[in-house]
Amino acid sequence: MASVGNAAAAVKRLLLLLLVACRHKHAAKDDAAPKRDAARAIDAPSAWPELASITKVEPVRQIALPVRPGVPRFDVGGPVVLGDVAVVGSSQFGFLAVDIHDGHIAWTKPAGEHLAPPVVVGGSVVLLGECLNAQPVADTMLGCVRVVTATGADQGYLAVHGKGVEPFAGEPGEQHTWVIGEHALRWRRGDAAVDVDLLSGVAKLAPAQAPPVVVTYRGKTYAITQDADGLLHGAGATTWQTTRAYSQLIGAVLLPEQGPMIRAANAGAYAGQPEINLFDIDATGSMHGQVAFPVPGIGLIGHAIDAVGNTALAVRLDRSLERDFIAGYAANMLLMWVWPLPHQPRPDPVGLAVANDAVVVFHDGDTLTILPELSAPPTAPGAAKPPSENTTP
Repeated sequence: MASVGNAAAAVKRLLLLLLVACRHKHAAKDDAAPKRDAARAIDAPSAWPELASITKVEPVRQIALPVRPGVPRFDVGGPVVLGDVAVVGSSQFGFLAVDIHDGHIAWTKPAGEHLAPPVVVGGSVVLLGECLNAQPVADTMLGCVRVVTATGADQGYLAVHGKGVEPFAGEPGEQHTWVIGEHALRWRRGDAAVDVDLLSGVAKLAPAQAPPVVVTYRGKTYAITQDADGLLHGAGATTWQTTRAYSQLIGAVLLPEQGPMIRAANAGAYAGQPEINLFDIDATGSMHGQVAFPVPGIGLIGHAIDAVGNTALAVRLDRSLERDFIAGYAANMLLMWVWPLPHQPRPDPVGLAVANDAVVVFHDGDTLTILPELSAPPTAPGAAKPPSENTTP
């Protein structure tokens, strides 16, 4: 019996050693992971009680981008989606395109230390950055523009320059880019902006206001803008103005067999608790409209909308400035899900794009996260899927 007992004890010791070794092996694998993954693992559900009643999703995939830590992170921008790739920019790696379906880096382009957010114009991606190899021009040079295909083939590279654009050249503020024509874009930096002709590279001073959201319905065109006080203004076939202010004009909602709506977000409070509301307002100026189920938060730090109205919001939850999350709404205003970003201070902007089968998030300057699609169930309005190259207007 003693020999049996000794044998059993030996087996137990062997099993214990194997278990400890296995644990050490797994721990070594975890230690090798990037620190940002460790930060995500620390976030327990109890860290986000305000989101407890809302469906949460896990990323489809996360891609660590090849940053150069020794290079200052002056500018970050994107993403925009064209075909199967999401394009982002950073002073630490230039511009790069990532295949959103398998995570591999499809191509890269140099940009220098300063760059603007990439933008899709027609079937190409337009990249604005420092001039690395361009002929000198007689007037003020603002940078260089590169036009590339979804596969990374260069279609053009020329200097962006103009006369009388010095106020823009010396403006250091936050940057935005918008499409304003078949071969033109608006580039805003702080309180100054220029319109850039992509065929010649010529830039002219322009209003710093974002271009209008334009929709066409039954042969009539409506253009909606937002003024400095937050009021929405409709022009074109009808003229109208809202009586209340909104925090952000998001874009147009174009559902099949329904009139066009304009989507806006507003930061407010209910019962003393801060929240973000989405509103759909009839683009034609009628009193028809609807309100979505709100999410908690003190403000927006990013947003995107696709060609039918599926919407992604980056929401700042509270004044700790460390808890931000992504909220996904279908075009019919159904709140589909939320995803908490890593719990940490976030000095860099959060970029969003809504593709036909995913939501793409560029965050913390070094990570691209792919989240599930936003389309409503097939039996609900808003189930139509737009082409993936349609992103934030």
